[in-house]
Amino acid sequence: MKHAHTAGRWLSTVHRYSYIFLSKTFAEYGIGQGQIKFLMMLFEQDGLTQEYMANELNIDKATVARAVRKLETEGYVKRQPHESDRRSNYIYLTEKAKDIESFVKKEMTYWTETLTAGFTDEEQKQAIELLKRMAGNAVREVEGREEVTRDEAAE
Repeated sequence: MKHAHTAGRWLSTVHRYSYIFLSKTFAEYGIGQGQIKFLMMLFEQDGLTQEYMANELNIDKATVARAVRKLETEGYVKRQPHESDRRSNYIYLTEKAKDIESFVKKEMTYWTETLTAGFTDEEQKQAIELLKRMAGNAVREVEGREEVTRDEAAE
C-alpha cells in the first residue's frame, strides 16, 4: 500500500484525467491535448520558434514539430522562415486560432479551478510552485542520468 502515498501516483491521476478532459473539450476543434500547450504559449507571445518552445517546455524538438504540423494542418498556425537561420521557423497564430483564444483560455482556467477546488488562494499558488519545483527536479534527474549514460557509453 506504499504506492498510495507516492507523488507519482497522484501526478499520474491528475495527468490521466487532464488528458481526458482536454481531449473531450477540444476534440470538435480538431485540437488534441498535446497541442494545447503550444497554443497557450503562442497566445502569450505570438511568433515563437519551435526551438524556443521545445526548450521552454522541456520537450524534444520532434514532438514540437509534430504538434506544430498538426496545428498548421488544422489551420491554427502558420510557419514563417527565420530571416537569418533557414533551418528555423517562427510560428504565428492564424485568425482561426485567434477566434478561439478566449474559449481555450476559459476552458484552461476552468480546468485549473477544477483541480484546485477548495484551495485557498495561497494554497493554489503554493501548489503551482510545488509542482514547478517537482518538474524541475524531474528534468534535472532524468537529464543528469542521460548525461551519465552518454558519458559511460563514450568511454
